[in-house]
Amino acid sequence: MSEERKKDVLERILKGERITQEIKTKRGKFVIALPLPKDIRAIEIEVARKMEGLPESQFQREVVANFRAYATLDTVMVESPDWWNDLESAEDCPDDALIMDIYRRYLQFYRETQRRIDKSRFHGNSEIGRVRTKDKTVGNETLQSTAHGSKI
Repeated sequence: MSEERKKDVLERILKGERITQEIKTKRGKFVIALPLPKDIRAIEIEVARKMEGLPESQFQREVVANFRAYATLDTVMVESPDWWNDLESAEDCPDDALIMDIYRRYLQFYRETQRRIDKSRFHGNSEIGRVRTKDKTVGNETLQSTAHGSKI
């Protein structure tokens, strides 16, 4: 297999490889994983839970954006500093600047990976296994766990 095919992100994802990004901050090193569409659906369900049945129009846009950032980080975080692991959720972190920095970098990572998927040369002509079993999400456990450092 050529070096270029080995690096094809779509093929790697379809073979079950977890695509990750390391984020270094002044508060420590974090590693996030690319969510699949089913993970994004679960994130949006968590955002809805945080709104407790109220319509989105009842909240300021910034508040809903924060809900989405917390739910996303709780889902995509696969490695984090010990102090983060002690939190139940990203929502428990009082450092808003840190949360927004990590979330902004997650969005950049997600967009860049989607761009690479769009440019993929994979045409379905190699042996590809199932992406993940039904009960698996971004990492190794179900979404019922939080991403505050546990491998999800």
